[in-house]
Amino acid sequence: LDKYVSSIQWVPEALREGKKVRMSRNEILQKTGELLSLRYQINLASDLLIIPDFFWDRDNLEQLYINLCTYLDMNGRTKVMNEKLNHCTELAELLRTHLSEKHSLRLEWGIIGLIAIEVPKDCNRL
Repeated sequence: LDKYVSSIQWVPEALREGKKVRMSRNEILQKTGELLSLRYQINLASDLLIIPDFFWDRDNLEQLYINLCTYLDMNGRTKVMNEKLNHCTELAELLRTHLSEKHSLRLEWGIIGLIAIEVPKDCNRL
């Protein structure tokens, strides 16, 4: 997660300074994919949120596992990781929205240009 955060650290700074964020659609999709992969690994693929099946038949080890998780504050650490992931998700969504709006604006100007070409042609026909 730290590697991902450091790779996008420049984006909020560029936005704050009013600079343009030059990322392609593929780069944004790649970063979003990395983010979803991290979220999957932390919340679904790992046993950080639940007691692993291994401990179901071993009550003494299960209690030791629970005590260890409490000592290491695994729930708190997982919450912090998820908060960081949520922040990164917001940033990825912002980038995606920005790119989409930029594309829509380009299309709108293209349509305006086509209309500007067609109107004089139609006026000449009359």
